[in-house]
Amino acid sequence: MATITTKETRAFNWANPGMLKVGDEIVETLKDGREVVFVVVDDGVIGLKNLLGYHCMNEDWTNKGGWLTCDMRRYLNEEIIALLPDELVAAIKPRKFGKEEDKLWLFSEMEVFGDHDWTENDPDCGFQFEYFKDRRNRIKVDEDGDAHWWWERSPNGSNSNSFCTVGSNGYANNNTASHAHGVCFGFYI
Repeated sequence: MATITTKETRAFNWANPGMLKVGDEIVETLKDGREVVFVVVDDGVIGLKNLLGYHCMNEDWTNKGGWLTCDMRRYLNEEIIALLPDELVAAIKPRKFGKEEDKLWLFSEMEVFGDHDWTENDPDCGFQFEYFKDRRNRIKVDEDGDAHWWWERSPNGSNSNSFCTVGSNGYANNNTASHAHGVCFGFYI
């Protein structure tokens, strides 16, 4: 039996998104004129399909305090959120991290890879998102089309100076917090 896969293109409204399924892509223009593609990674969870530049987790080498104290958190929720269209920002549902809330966040090691040894210091690790179960969906490219490493919010449990990353091949890795790697954030709608 033959099958066909079709891709539907339609107008999209962040305030009333309708039915979305894992893998659906949403093309959006940032306030600085750059076009980005968001992808549905799980029920109510949207993320960047590829990278939005590079940034370090912290200017120094430490992962002390994890996500709640890292510079990447500030960068996403102050600088990057300011680039998003107002309609999108209004539709984002904040995510709780302990007593704190963020509109934009990085994915955890668990959300990308499922149960993994490096997640022991991440109290908000969650569960593996459906989209990332396929390794090909973990490979992210920069604006030149080159595959590159990207950050996760999980501190490396066995190393006080590293956060978890996704390698350019889609496999788990980690790197020193002061290195600049790809930015691939998520949010709830």
